[in-house]
Parts: sequence; C-alpha cells; structure tokens
Amino acid sequence: MKNTFRFLIIAVALLEVFGDILFKEWTIQNKKILIFFGVILYMIATLLWALSLKYQNLSKSVVIFALLTLIIGVLVGVFVYKETLNITNIVGIFLGLASIFLLEI
Repeated sequence: MKNTFRFLIIAVALLEVFGDILFKEWTIQNKKILIFFGVILYMIATLLWALSLKYQNLSKSVVIFALLTLIIGVLVGVFVYKETLNITNIVGIFLGLASIFLLEI
C-alpha cells in the first residue's frame, strides 16, 4: 500500500507541475490549446490525489504533495526556464527533502 501511495503522489505532483508548465507556456505563446491541456492535467491530478488519500493520512499526504510539487517546480524553473537559485533556496530544497524522508519513516 505504501508503494501505491508513493506512485500516486509522485504522479500527482508531476502532472500538476506539467500543468503549470503548460500554463506558463500559454502566457508566453498565447495558444489556447495549452491552457486546455493544462486544465486536463490538473483534473487528472485531482482525481489521482483523491485516490491517494485512500492509502495515507491527510496530514502526511498534504505535506508530501506540497513539497514534491514545490521541489519539482523549482527544478523545472532552473533547468527549463534558466532561473537561478540562491543559497537560501538550495537549503530550503534540502530541508524539504529531509522533511519528506522524516515523514516516511
């Protein structure tokens, strides 16, 4: 059951970040199809999120989901959109990863 939760929560975070990427590209390119697919990804992510709650407590799920989405979003910003991170951002990412680890123990 833990593996099912992990799979679902990672899938939810990835789908939401990919939806965010489509929204960002929509603002740059102004192509309506991008916002349509972004909304579709958000809808699928929401359904998977609801399913994931069957396997884990809400309190843990929310924290893990929020941190995964944040970390993946930051990495996409750095590698795709060439945004820069300062030392505070990097420390925050590592603390987020540590908190996910501690929650899963």
